[in-house]
Amino acid sequence: MKKTIISVCLIAGMLALSGCGSKAESSSEAEPTTAASSEASTKAETAEPTTQDPGPESYTHGEDGYYNIADEIPDFEMATQEGGTCWIYAGVAGMGTAYAKKYGSYPSIDRLELLDITYINEKNEGFFPKEGFDPKELGGWQWMLTETLTNGFGDYVIDSSLILDVDDREAIKKALHERGGVAIGVNDTDKRYKGWHGGYYTLNYSKEEFDHDITIIGYDDHFPKQYFNIPASEDGAWICYNSSFGSAGFFYVSYCAPLEYGISHSITDEYSEVLSYDAGNEQDRYIKTGDSTTTANVFHKAGKLAAVGTYNDFDEQDITISIYSPDFSQLIYSQNAVLDYHGYHTVKLDTPVDVTDYAVAITYSKGASVEGEDIDYGDIDYKTVSESGQSFVRVSCSDDTVNDWKDLTSSGIKEYLNVDFEPNNCCIKALYQ
Repeated sequence: MKKTIISVCLIAGMLALSGCGSKAESSSEAEPTTAASSEASTKAETAEPTTQDPGPESYTHGEDGYYNIADEIPDFEMATQEGGTCWIYAGVAGMGTAYAKKYGSYPSIDRLELLDITYINEKNEGFFPKEGFDPKELGGWQWMLTETLTNGFGDYVIDSSLILDVDDREAIKKALHERGGVAIGVNDTDKRYKGWHGGYYTLNYSKEEFDHDITIIGYDDHFPKQYFNIPASEDGAWICYNSSFGSAGFFYVSYCAPLEYGISHSITDEYSEVLSYDAGNEQDRYIKTGDSTTTANVFHKAGKLAAVGTYNDFDEQDITISIYSPDFSQLIYSQNAVLDYHGYHTVKLDTPVDVTDYAVAITYSKGASVEGEDIDYGDIDYKTVSESGQSFVRVSCSDDTVNDWKDLTSSGIKEYLNVDFEPNNCCIKALYQ
């Protein structure tokens, strides 16, 4: 799944920069707006002329089959992107709506600060731009935000990133209602795909060449199919926030248009600190040692452990979280949980645990997520670093009566685990109250 995400708004040398949307001359954010007022303000700047019959000019959505997050969040921000940063603006729109749904207020997030956090060179691992490349023009992808921001940013941390099947319309609708906006990739290359019809800015296409990130914030099942420049076979559209407009605005994307991935991010400010060794679960790397697999990270910081974060590379799997003494000799706490979607999860502990030096172990029923090897993405490098004493995998002796722990930096670990990559740290995070 995440292998395809790499193609979106990625690298200037691989994709045209125009694919990440028009370069904005200003980073100022638009005032809160309704769909109608936003479209009116952007019509002159963004719409391409069309000679097609615009259809019924009097169309107004009804209540049936219609939902728009912006209707319930009056301070939803319609910001205009700078350079090739559509991926960040789309992701932040999803995070902001998710936070507002949970907490009743809209968060303040500096999008360009997130760009700096993602691409800063003063770190040991993560994503690094090649020399001479401007981070604003490199582009990026949604999973990069997940992997970076689950380690925290300012007062916030990503506590959940749900990967959705873009062909499952009902699953996307459910995520919109229950979680918030969904970031997607669309084909924004050809101006013929776009039109201004009856007061609505529209997009439809059939070619699966994805080059731009926008955010689904609603839907209209009855949106007229004749409102699209490229004929649609059925009524209905996703209501989307598009950061590449001259002043940002709404975009109606036909249900007939193919989409690339779909990710629903959620953020929280409930945790004071996140401890972690991994740079992310890039390319869904995991290890499996039998019917179940147990991995662990050893941490050294006093405080009250309130939650544990990890990735799930499957549709669903059961886990058991166990807190041990740092030498694994004493079990301090245990709790079962279900990871019920593909993506990143934060599991709150039923009872926060006072810790100083300790190990967080997770037993996975299907496979344990880990860092993989370094990856060269052309103009961007993904680098991982691990040290002895950080991450472990539990192994069993031949008689199945004794469990032992093997450091993931051990010589020959790749062959021992029978995987085709060099594993680095376990993807386990400790979140403090």
